[in-house]
Amino acid sequence: MQQDNRNNLPYRSNQQQRPETKPRDTLDLRDFWKTLVRQQRLIALIAGVTVLLTLLYTLLSANVYRSTTTLQIEREGTTIKFGESDLNNSGDIRDTRDFYQTQFELIRSRALAAKVIETLKLHENTPPSSLIGKIKQWFGSDDPRVKQTVLEEQLIDNLSVEPVKNSRLVAIHYESSSPEQAAQIANAVAATFHAMNMERRSSAATDAQTYLSGSVQEAKNKLEEAEKRLTQYAQEHEIIQIDGKDVTTSSMNVQTFSEKLSQIQQERFDKESKLAVLSDKARPAAERIGILKDNSAYLQTLAQRLDQLKTQKSSTAELRQQIRNLENEIDAEIATKLTSINSELEAIKKEESLVHESIARAKAAAMQEQDKSIAYNTLQREVTTNQELYQSLLQRMKEISVAGGMAANNVVIIDKAQVPLKKFKPSLSTNLAFGTLLGLLLGMSAAFLRDFMDDRVKDVAELERATALPVLGIVPAVQDYTPDQLAMLAVKEPRSSIAESFRSLRTALRFVLQDGSKGIIFVTSAHAGEGKSTTTSNLACAYANAGNKVLLIDADLRNPSLHKTLGITNETGLSNYLEGYGDTTAMVQATGINNLSLIPAGTLPDDPAELISSAQMESLLATARDAYDLILIDGPPVLGLADAVILASLADTTLVTVRAESTHLSTLGNALKRLRQSHANLSGILLNRVDMRRGGNFGYDYANYYYYQSGNSQTAPSGKLASLLQRFKLL
Repeated sequence: MQQDNRNNLPYRSNQQQRPETKPRDTLDLRDFWKTLVRQQRLIALIAGVTVLLTLLYTLLSANVYRSTTTLQIEREGTTIKFGESDLNNSGDIRDTRDFYQTQFELIRSRALAAKVIETLKLHENTPPSSLIGKIKQWFGSDDPRVKQTVLEEQLIDNLSVEPVKNSRLVAIHYESSSPEQAAQIANAVAATFHAMNMERRSSAATDAQTYLSGSVQEAKNKLEEAEKRLTQYAQEHEIIQIDGKDVTTSSMNVQTFSEKLSQIQQERFDKESKLAVLSDKARPAAERIGILKDNSAYLQTLAQRLDQLKTQKSSTAELRQQIRNLENEIDAEIATKLTSINSELEAIKKEESLVHESIARAKAAAMQEQDKSIAYNTLQREVTTNQELYQSLLQRMKEISVAGGMAANNVVIIDKAQVPLKKFKPSLSTNLAFGTLLGLLLGMSAAFLRDFMDDRVKDVAELERATALPVLGIVPAVQDYTPDQLAMLAVKEPRSSIAESFRSLRTALRFVLQDGSKGIIFVTSAHAGEGKSTTTSNLACAYANAGNKVLLIDADLRNPSLHKTLGITNETGLSNYLEGYGDTTAMVQATGINNLSLIPAGTLPDDPAELISSAQMESLLATARDAYDLILIDGPPVLGLADAVILASLADTTLVTVRAESTHLSTLGNALKRLRQSHANLSGILLNRVDMRRGGNFGYDYANYYYYQSGNSQTAPSGKLASLLQRFKLL
């Protein structure tokens, strides 16, 4: 029945009243500016505190002096070469930046700091140059090792290395509260680094020499062992050297027998040649005897006598007989020689056969000894290799020994540190500028963080996007007014900004109600204290002043307040009527404002929600609709109570009051969700208690116009100065 009645009520669709919203997918710098303006006090506070702390830190910090010494560091030192040896190399650093970064870290190393402390005898803690250093010193330990470590860390902290751009120069800075100590330590650091670099480069040659010395001794031992194994193997297998060649007994036998065979064969050839000539009787005797030569002087004599006889011209029988006798004698001697030569030839042939057999046996033995020769050659190559390695290492060690004393230092001290004449820090102007900048950055960061974490209503556009409802009006915040006075400002001060705001709200609601100025308007809020009762009374006054007959119903049966605002008694009211006591005539009371009547809440009931949802409530509204132009209902908050949901379902439209910079969007969202679940017709939102001095955040900037048109306008600031003073809350 209730729903049927609502279907006949004149109201516009809730969906039609929601504004068209679009997602924020672009960066709006105005939002950033609005955030900064909203949080200007926080930003100013943080910036001021930061500047104050910076000032205190600067005033409490001791004066610090900086002294600088300049070094020249070459990429590589002087290179000395001996043959293929490259000494005094700077290492295998492949990149120049890596090399110089390594040098910088060496300058700031703990080893160098320890040597400087020992050289200058800085065993007593030097005065710290910063407040943080003093704090560390206060909480330090008495352990000598801890003190040494702290002193080294303090020296390193005060030491800085700065490369000079586009050069090989390096500036070493040291900061101290004592100018003399700053110069002394800076020079000590440079001198120590110079000495350590030279020592490191000399040590490299010494280490190489030591290493090579051990390598030479090891190579020598290996060579001696290899020579011993070679000699022992040669002795065991009877291998000797002849003309620099390694031979065995078998190979020597082969060679000896081969030479002997050659001699025997030559003798055999000579014997066979002689035998052939002597056996050829067709040859002249002189030729046959000629091959015998030294071996047959007698035959040669006979041959000479024979030649003499044959040369005689006379040819007698006696001469011929002598010739034949000589020839026979010569043949007999030759036959004897042939027999002798044949015997010798047979002996030679036998000897040749024996030599052949000996050679065959020697070759067989030599073939068996070939494996021994291979092993021998392997041992000999090992000896040769070890000998070459030993000679190479020995030569290398001699070269390094010569070059070790010629190492050049690639670090040169260009300018020594001088005692500074003026302090390096603290600089009051620099620190204050930095503190101001840091404070602003911290303040803005805190402002954006606070704004991000704070979901209170701060912007009209954001409010409309979050709720999908239009903001129908904005009520400015005013000071020096009591709640009762605020509830009647629309009547008592019609030229005020409050009155103008509710007249604007009245105009906006004309477009929400179907009949313009007729219907039932329910005013509520998410929580108490957001100004719904003040809004209801002022809106009722605005409608009444416009000539509308208005009925104001105080339906907040838990904490009523309208009777106090309008000066009406609350003895009999809505609750009494709904419980069945009293009639409509006795319940409706006139107010001191024309066209405005009030139904007070009456006595507080035990169950307000049950009374509001009763049929008497619907009957009351139906009767009042015929008697009045407009009905305004002031109800309880939405969250935690069922009353507001019921009243929203009975009204033609519902107006939600939101307190600026107080109501949370999450809370408001929950309240609107409950109202929408009850199918309430939500007309929009009234943004209440807006600080117009920060009105730009809410999209309105007309608040001062009404004030400055009043009679007091002559004393009020005007133009941009007034706007600026109000923005910073100086008015």
